[in-house]
Amino acid sequence: MKIDKKHEAKLTMLLMVLVMTFVVTFVGTAKNIGFVPGFIKQWLMAWLFAFIIALPTLMILMPIIKKIVQKLIKNE
Repeated sequence: MKIDKKHEAKLTMLLMVLVMTFVVTFVGTAKNIGFVPGFIKQWLMAWLFAFIIALPTLMILMPIIKKIVQKLIKNE
């Protein structure tokens, strides 16, 4: 299945947030509670919460971040 090019930026954001929250919550959960019984459930609950917060946050901030980056990059 191929997705239309017009959705590239949104799909990139979605996958980036998914991977980053997955990894960061895994590390944070492992550090905070260790690999105890119930670790997977606690980690997935933390991941879901983080994902729900991170995705809309990135969607709101991405245009602002792009403008900042454009100002920092030299025009050739």
